[in-house]
Amino acid sequence: MNPGRLDPPRIRRHLTALRLEVANLRRHTGISVQALLEDRDLCLAIERGLQLCAQNALDIATHLSSAAGLDAPDYASAIDRLADADILPREFAAEFRKVAGFRNVLVHGYLDIDLDVIAEALSVGIDDFETFARYVERTLDQ
Repeated sequence: MNPGRLDPPRIRRHLTALRLEVANLRRHTGISVQALLEDRDLCLAIERGLQLCAQNALDIATHLSSAAGLDAPDYASAIDRLADADILPREFAAEFRKVAGFRNVLVHGYLDIDLDVIAEALSVGIDDFETFARYVERTLDQ
């Protein structure tokens, strides 16, 4: 695969969008599954916010992989390629690659979304998006 061209403004737009959604979602950290069941509008807003976080991160990963000339046939592989390119630490990438499956469940498996997973993503997983953003920014600033 031939390297593409890195587009830092595009990556920064995705980082901004990612951080805006993370900030919005942090307002709901610690929400219970019961609260999600009782407020369908809030539940849908949170699911959409998580979907946007995942999609922005994955769009960044695919762009950076392509720019580095690394083949990434799917979203999870794009995260792996960021470890290969020393953009993400391998241990973090191995865990963060799960965001690809999470995104697919939010987009395609909406009939089977486990609200326990949504509540956990707000309590634990939201920090991973910010960590991802910091690693990417560090790369852009080099």
